[in-house]
Amino acid sequence: MPEQWALILAALFGAGGLGAVIVNAFAGRKRTSAEVEKIKADAVAVLTEAYEKRLSSLTQRSVQLEEKVECLEKRVDELKMQLSDRDNIILVLQKENTNLQTQLDKMSDAVKARDKRIRELERQVAELIQRINILNGSESVDGKEQ
Repeated sequence: MPEQWALILAALFGAGGLGAVIVNAFAGRKRTSAEVEKIKADAVAVLTEAYEKRLSSLTQRSVQLEEKVECLEKRVDELKMQLSDRDNIILVLQKENTNLQTQLDKMSDAVKARDKRIRELERQVAELIQRINILNGSESVDGKEQ
């Protein structure tokens, strides 16, 4: 049996067999490693170019957004100023409204007092007319002679 193994091994390592396969595999591995390194280098170059384009695009977009933010911040400042101005106007108008309401209340009180005085004077006039009529001999209550 050992002779048979010897023959099988000789046949395999002899004229091409397994030995040729092993030698070709080692030779192919070196060649494949070189190809892999080239492929890696090409992939890195392609990725680098793609990332540079993407970075350039993002940089441009960033600049645009920064400009837009600056513009919007200016607009916000303008609107804050307008709001502040309107708040000041509101305060002034509220004070004026309070003053006008006070004046209106005073005038309403004055009108009520005047109306009360007018009613009192009308009552006095009616009494005086009645007295005059009594003195003149006419007893008409409404001021007309009978």
